[in-house]
Amino acid sequence: MANFSTHITASIVSSSILGTTVLASKIATMSESFLLILIGSLSGLLPDLDADNSTSIGWLFSILSCVLAGGFIAIYPLSSLLEVWVSVVIIYLMVWNVIKPLFEYITVHRGSLHSILAIVMFALLGCVIALKLGSSLSFALLVSLFVLLGSFTHLLLDECYSVDLANKRLKASFGSAMKVLDMRYPIATLMQLGLVGAAGYYLYQQYGQIFKVMTKWYEKLSQLTLVPHF
Repeated sequence: MANFSTHITASIVSSSILGTTVLASKIATMSESFLLILIGSLSGLLPDLDADNSTSIGWLFSILSCVLAGGFIAIYPLSSLLEVWVSVVIIYLMVWNVIKPLFEYITVHRGSLHSILAIVMFALLGCVIALKLGSSLSFALLVSLFVLLGSFTHLLLDECYSVDLANKRLKASFGSAMKVLDMRYPIATLMQLGLVGAAGYYLYQQYGQIFKVMTKWYEKLSQLTLVPHF
């Protein structure tokens, strides 16, 4: 399978291409495009959340620590700097010594998270979280799209690395990266299906608005000049 450097590079490149496209077509602003590229790049690491000793999981849980600490401080304003420092340290230790070991215990590398169902789940959750944070529907859908792109790039790379062109053979890992779902772990798969269903139900009341947003995207993209006129 591809290593950390290859995954992060590929997700940065693919997210940058899509990010500059939505910027040039005025679907997103400059600041939104930059944030979307960052989201897409980091999403390229999501399928490796189940790899206990990978660089990806270290990055992602470090980011999770920062997000949770920042969110806690934003929701519960603290009266002193000492309280802020103590809260950040406690949250960091909780993430790395409780949440991360528990997550490693219940997941298996190239298991349920290495599937099409998982990246659909990541994308829908990204959209719902963005809406909950007060983002516009258009930006929330873009978040979903960039998460989907970054995660899919990861699966595609791993599948490509399962093909040995020199010896003209398929490695034993072929087919384990880009599977629709993983029935070897039915409980994890059912949980993913439940989250997908819950997110879809939450977005159901906005299906009409989603269609309108996508129609506007199509109109703006159709007016985009891809190559210069000589």
